[in-house]
This record gives sequence, structure tokens and C-alpha cells, in this order.
Amino acid sequence: DFGYIDTGTHVSHFSYTLALALGFKNIIMIGQDLAFDEEGNSHSKGFDFGEKFSGEENIDKLKVPAYGGKGEVLTHITWNDYRIKLEYLFACNDQKAKFYNATEGGARINFTEELSFKECCEKLLTKEKPKFELPKSLTKNRSDKLLVKFKEKIQKDQDNAKRFLDDALALKQILENIL
Repeated sequence: DFGYIDTGTHVSHFSYTLALALGFKNIIMIGQDLAFDEEGNSHSKGFDFGEKFSGEENIDKLKVPAYGGKGEVLTHITWNDYRIKLEYLFACNDQKAKFYNATEGGARINFTEELSFKECCEKLLTKEKPKFELPKSLTKNRSDKLLVKFKEKIQKDQDNAKRFLDDALALKQILENIL
């Protein structure tokens, strides 16, 4: 599996696969509501883009089991897809790690243990861990070499993208001539 991380369909999915790849045995989720709140808001107060996005009122909603098994909550197809994919990820990796849902609301996410963040801390933070040493700073010479290497890689990627675009435009022209 070296060199591949399942990015999934959203940032959280990628975050959990990264945590698995790094070997974490206990993974705590916070903020995975994946549902509308009681007032029909999609985001919490203070969210930069507002509590509701324009157009959300036109999205079909469906009911799913609520966090803690207490009734049902409303979600939409995209969030439900995220939830289903997370459940699959957690089910496939239940031998590698334990997943905790400390969101305390929203949709129930199967294959997680539902605990508050405080309860997670009390359960998991039972012994002092040794502090790790900070990595040494790069020397100016090493930093400069890495920067040159990075710029070369970016230039190569840009050149490849340009060739791809040129080929696509040529194919488009050929298709337009044929049709």
C-alpha cells in the first residue's frame, strides 16, 4: 500500500485515512454532523459563509438515524454519501483503529463509538506520553536545494499540463471538423 492514500470524497475522509496511514490506533471525530440542525441550518453560527448556503432549500432532504440513536435527523444526498463512505472506511479498518464520534449531534455514523470529547479524553489520555524531539531546521544550503527541486517539479507539471491542454484542443478541433 505504500504511496497510496484513499482520498475519499471529502476532506474528513482523507484526514481519517491519513491518520490510519500514520498508524494512529484511536481516531476521534468532531464536527461530523452530516445533517441539518433543528432550525434547518447546515453550518454552525459564526461560519464564514453563513449558517445556510443559498440553494440548499431546494435540495431534497432525507431522514437518517440521529447521533445516539435518538430519533432521526434531516440530511441530503451528498452528506449521506459522505456518511456511507465513512462507515465503509471504518468497517474496513476496524482491526487497525478504533473510531470515536465526539460530534454529539447530527447523523449517526455506524462503526464508531459515540462519546463526548471529554469522555474520549478521560478514556484515552490515561498515561503520560514521552515528548518527541523537534526535527532539526534545514540548513540554508539544503533548503535552497529543496526549493530548486520543488520548482523543477512544478515546472515539469506545468509543461505536462500545457501539452495535455494542447492535445485536447487539437482533438477538439479534429472533432469539430468531423462533425
